[in-house]
Amino acid sequence: VRPGLGLPVDTPPLAPTRLSGRPLRSMGFIDESYATLLSPLRRGSPKEKAAAGCNSKREQECTRDFDIMDSMEKGLARELVADFLEPLPDAAGLWKFNVERSDDRTEYRLFCNSGEFLMYAKLARGSQRIDIHLYDPSEKDNALFDRKRPAFSMMCNSARTEWSLYQDQCDNCRHSPSKFAVCRHCGGHSELLRVRHNDAEIGEGVNHCMEVSIPYCGYDACPGEMTRFVTKMPVWNERVECLVLDFKGRKVLASAKNFQLAAEGDEGERVVCQYGKVGTSTFGLDFRYPLTVAQAFGISLSTLFWV
Repeated sequence: VRPGLGLPVDTPPLAPTRLSGRPLRSMGFIDESYATLLSPLRRGSPKEKAAAGCNSKREQECTRDFDIMDSMEKGLARELVADFLEPLPDAAGLWKFNVERSDDRTEYRLFCNSGEFLMYAKLARGSQRIDIHLYDPSEKDNALFDRKRPAFSMMCNSARTEWSLYQDQCDNCRHSPSKFAVCRHCGGHSELLRVRHNDAEIGEGVNHCMEVSIPYCGYDACPGEMTRFVTKMPVWNERVECLVLDFKGRKVLASAKNFQLAAEGDEGERVVCQYGKVGTSTFGLDFRYPLTVAQAFGISLSTLFWV
């Protein structure tokens, strides 16, 4: 296993295999380019961009293009989102990540288990939209960070019980001239995830639950076919007088945001995704195939209003 994505100690090393009848695609997450693809970037200072006198939108786009090319030459650009949309290889254990929450609870950062930055999410002022970026604005050199150009966006209803994750543009149309802004690959707008929340009474406690739907990713998928996951329910423990759930591989603190997901109809309730508080402002996010990095991060973000 590459250093960036630590699996449980007892998990055997991964080897290229066929998953659901399809060849395993070589991904930045597990090949030699992993550290370069997902590591913090070095870019030119934003002051240099301002000093250049780029006032028009086209001039700003040209300047950004040069910034991107400069970063690409160094192997540091993070403009392509394809790897964040590819399911991680199936394995016996869960892939481990961490989410850091800001003190004001409006910013969230996703990191590999070994500490490499992956994604940044910002809650909008109206609290019904979350923008997700591949760049971190807190970095010293953040010339390529643009709040108006999120890689993904999450939207919820007024009750904050229904969430959807969208990609407004795929990699093809995202970097095409404006007149070709909509391409045949994505149609200009793709829904990647749906989450619906509800509450359930268990013993003397109330547990937050969710139903998750993602597009089925097999070669034999029919249009509109979805894969669904549901909350793995905790049990009421009379000794400690609270709801308990076994987070294997994690020492989890009590939190209303803790959850585990399993495939709908799976009697064995094999955990596909788990999210648990492991520090004052740190949460462990662990998941497996068929979830993608973007989907798992989106599912975790949907709980930010759970109390």
